[in-house]
Amino acid sequence: MRNSTKNSDYVVIANLVENEKISVFIAYKGKNTLDNLYIVNQFCYDKDDMYFFKKLFSLFNSDNRPKEFVDFFVKNNKFYAVFKYQETQGIKEKYEKNLSVTAFDDRCKILELILMKISAIPRIHHEILGCASEPQNIKVNENKNIFITYNLQNIFKYRGSDTKTIFENIKNIILDVLPAECNAKFNKQLHIVIRKCAEGVYSSIPELIVELRKAEKISKATSWLSYFKYRFSFYKPLILKIGKTVLTCSVIAGLIYLGYSKINEGLNTNQAAAAVTIGGITYNGNSKDESEKVISTENQDNQNNTKSADDIILSEGLDMEYEDYVVQQDDTISSICEQYYKDTKYITAIATFNGMEITDKLTPGTILKLPNRTAIALYISK
Repeated sequence: MRNSTKNSDYVVIANLVENEKISVFIAYKGKNTLDNLYIVNQFCYDKDDMYFFKKLFSLFNSDNRPKEFVDFFVKNNKFYAVFKYQETQGIKEKYEKNLSVTAFDDRCKILELILMKISAIPRIHHEILGCASEPQNIKVNENKNIFITYNLQNIFKYRGSDTKTIFENIKNIILDVLPAECNAKFNKQLHIVIRKCAEGVYSSIPELIVELRKAEKISKATSWLSYFKYRFSFYKPLILKIGKTVLTCSVIAGLIYLGYSKINEGLNTNQAAAAVTIGGITYNGNSKDESEKVISTENQDNQNNTKSADDIILSEGLDMEYEDYVVQQDDTISSICEQYYKDTKYITAIATFNGMEITDKLTPGTILKLPNRTAIALYISK
């Protein structure tokens, strides 16, 4: 492609769009460096596209020409609109969900500068204004400089459109620069601005900027508690997922433990309990209630250095475990022994422990102390 006015060539290095209506290239002129990159929009020079030729020609030669619009020429029945290109990050990628309280002021300033830059484009060139306001055409470099690439591939879409379409693009710009804030429920004033953009209520971009500034101030004054609630909402799905996983693992672990316990309980039940002999009395350990334990006794007279249960004398007030028993009508020490111990050999032990004689009559309602059978066995073994 040759520039008709400057007699210099544009060298194409990438095709962005190519169809029967328009072709868009990235090209360089002169040295192949980042500073010499351009967006070249190529149109067919026929009566169907004369409308856009006139629009672009008048803008290029007007006092309000954007500084990015660097060249316009005709060659081989085609006309070309050339704009300066910047190899930098688009606003959607640059600000995507990177929410920071300290960065909020900077992003608000960037947003206002973008809107003022779009507002500077003459409204009579509505189609060019529509393309310029598309978020993908707006870039911000590391030095916070704003560039519009003027990729005009959608210029035909804006022919005959109204101002509402432009504000629909501006709504998307706001969503891209302030993505997290626009999603926050507590920024109600910001939501109102976005809704009014979508409805095409504003008559001009400056009017929008005034209301946007008010919404930004309200957003800054929002309580920290609301801000942290909003931040928590980002991680709420993850927290719930982790909670469900922990709960599921806990239930599974509990069921495994219960199953393991039941298996061990069955194994232990099938094992014979070890017999323990204390003071000549053997316990098999199969009964929970001591009074029901199966006891086998040997002939104490055949053992050396042991006492027979019949000879046990327990002094009154002896430190020994016992249970209180309320004497009933017709009770005797012998009948109480038979009932409690299932054995009458402990008559002497009971009588002496309560400071009585074996032959003493019992008065109903009085309380007898019945020493624990295991305690008696331990006493005998000493």
